[in-house]
Amino acid sequence: MEYRGGQAVAVLSEFFETASLRIWRFHEEERSCVQTAAMPPSMSHEFYGKKMDINCVGSDRVLICLSSGDDFRYILFDIAAKEWVELPQCHVNGIIVEFISAFSFQQRIESSL
Repeated sequence: MEYRGGQAVAVLSEFFETASLRIWRFHEEERSCVQTAAMPPSMSHEFYGKKMDINCVGSDRVLICLSSGDDFRYILFDIAAKEWVELPQCHVNGIIVEFISAFSFQQRIESSL
């Protein structure tokens, strides 16, 4: 994902019977990845043992969509404030939307005369 003018990745890992969601940023000069943020353990622990698919998009705020066969979560990470907020589930016509994907796009309007 784009992360403050650079490239970053969100990684969900498991270690010692707990899960951890971290954001790593790639530094061109050093040619290496450096951890820039970590979700509080109280929020990420519940992902332990689940095969979560992660997709995200962001810049100053990162939208992280986590989904598995039976669990769907949406997290917003504010880079400046270092705040992690779980967003409420989405409903359409009273039905819970089970899968939402973070999708980044650039709007283009083309015309020819």
